[in-house]
Amino acid sequence: MKKLTLAFMLFALAYVKIHAQATTANGTPNENRFGFSVGYFSDRFSNPGYQIGIENYLATTKNYNVIGSLLLSNYFVANKITAFSLNPRIGLRYTLNMGLTMESYLGLGFLQRFYKYDQYDVDGQGQVINKGKPAQLSVMPNFAVGIGYDFRRKTKIPALYFLRASINYNYPNKHSFFEVAQALETGFIYVPTRKKK
Repeated sequence: MKKLTLAFMLFALAYVKIHAQATTANGTPNENRFGFSVGYFSDRFSNPGYQIGIENYLATTKNYNVIGSLLLSNYFVANKITAFSLNPRIGLRYTLNMGLTMESYLGLGFLQRFYKYDQYDVDGQGQVINKGKPAQLSVMPNFAVGIGYDFRRKTKIPALYFLRASINYNYPNKHSFFEVAQALETGFIYVPTRKKK
């Protein structure tokens, strides 16, 4: 019974938190707390892929958003690699009254690479052994800067456009101690809005 009561209290608290119609000190509504992104991701500006994510607006004023985000990216290197990354980030977005946005992020994620070729080794008797297709997991500290446009400033479209460049430090790397990789991210963020009663 205690567990049921605790579960109900947590559910009620979460419900109130999500549906609160609070405003910030300057009167900016902060009920639109989440955004969902989808877009194009390019590792080293040449290896194509996609990116999906969710944003949580941790603090909001008229022109500033502090953002916590979680991004899932997938890219491909022809005949060599398929890679996935899971990347939590914290960032700041500044929006001009005309809708132009500028943003920066810090992240600490993980990169998993799956190689498409077989790896071979030689045993103690000199026999060649096929070890299968290798894979590698790396830690991925990163930062990103970008620009974009918030359509909500001048229209009723609940979306933003973004264009970001990011630097990713992958450790360890298959061929060296660590690797620096650049990436391009572009796409749209949908921010669901509730109709006012």
